[in-house]
Amino acid sequence: MTSATGSTPGGMPLAYNRAPCDTLKPWVTRLGVTSVNLPEGKTIECGTFGEQPILRMIFGSQWSAHTAEGLQTFSPGERGLALYFGPCTKMMRLTAHGSFKVVTVNFAPGGTLGLDLPSVEETIDRILPFDPFDRAARPHEAYIPRDDAKAWLEAAETQLLTSFSAASPKRPHDLLAEFERLCLTDPGASIAEFAHDRGIARRTLERVIRKSWGVTPHFAMRRARALDMAAALLEVALEEDEPEMRLRYFDQSHVTRELRSLLDTTPGRLQRGSHPLLRITMEIRQSRRVEILAGGTSENPRPWRDPNAEPRSVNRTES
Repeated sequence: MTSATGSTPGGMPLAYNRAPCDTLKPWVTRLGVTSVNLPEGKTIECGTFGEQPILRMIFGSQWSAHTAEGLQTFSPGERGLALYFGPCTKMMRLTAHGSFKVVTVNFAPGGTLGLDLPSVEETIDRILPFDPFDRAARPHEAYIPRDDAKAWLEAAETQLLTSFSAASPKRPHDLLAEFERLCLTDPGASIAEFAHDRGIARRTLERVIRKSWGVTPHFAMRRARALDMAAALLEVALEEDEPEMRLRYFDQSHVTRELRSLLDTTPGRLQRGSHPLLRITMEIRQSRRVEILAGGTSENPRPWRDPNAEPRSVNRTES
């Protein structure tokens, strides 16, 4: 298994991902491209776990997913498929039946509310087989993979800007971004205090979060704690933050129960296994977390990424 879009020092594939341009930031948190080559006949059985809707433009071999609607199979091929993933309440099992390339658009909380889609709650643990902007099953040609990962990502961003300009969705309420920040930086905080500090009733907060996140604030924070812990075990989190992430749990049995419940695994199995698809998802999430911790200004190299494996422009002249 090899990656053209970055990897860990141990060689596990990652997406080349970054924050979007300022124009997209109210609606999108991260953009990424992934290119993974597998030996002939090899598959990856793994999973994904997203807190917000994610648009994936998938190219290459067949995929299958265990969704709320049962087992679904997708055959992207060279033309690709646009798949709109709703938020997850548990890890969604995925199988990649060969090499693949993906454009990933991670939506911000409330970022899809103006796109005339089913309610967020209706999309929980589901995959809708279309681009949410034009309802097309096949991606726009701008998303077609390129050898130059940076140029590929820039082309995808340009097309996304066009789609948002045509849709003209309403900007998400600031409260949603503030709650996302809480989930990423302090998911053990008091929900009642968060609501009080913003001059709203807890019931109002719960109603707003359920509409835009599809789940209760309590579950959102519980899920955030588990995803931080999973990232630490998969070694795609800041090493200095791991002790604090562990202290969010009463003891090791508490960690084990939560990971079994939400990710259908144990800390030991998560740490020992490869989990390439889940790691890609968790790394994008942790990149967002680092960005938030840095005040939204940092795109410095993340310490869990191998600097020698980062994509380079095809036409780049080496000094």
